[in-house]
Amino acid sequence: MIIILSTLKKILFWSYERGSWQYDVMCVLILAFIFFSPNLIFQSRASATPITVKAAELGPVDERHPEKAIEAFLGRTGHPVKVSRIEKAEDSSGEITYVVYQK
Repeated sequence: MIIILSTLKKILFWSYERGSWQYDVMCVLILAFIFFSPNLIFQSRASATPITVKAAELGPVDERHPEKAIEAFLGRTGHPVKVSRIEKAEDSSGEITYVVYQK
């Protein structure tokens, strides 16, 4: 039991000499975690960037409830999202775009 606690203490405080096999194993484990862990671990859900969708890409949209048309469009393009807020914008040429914020 003392050997196990001593080993865990050395690993926790990184007290193995550089070039020892224990040091090399710890480095390999860290690199394996970085390269083989799924991307979902490192993605932040709080800071999702808004998505801009042009009304011409959507086709006919119910102006009162565009959420369903936008969710269906984004689902087809590989961006399945849950819409939390939509802002309608119109540029100087009269083209309508929707800025979609995700949940």
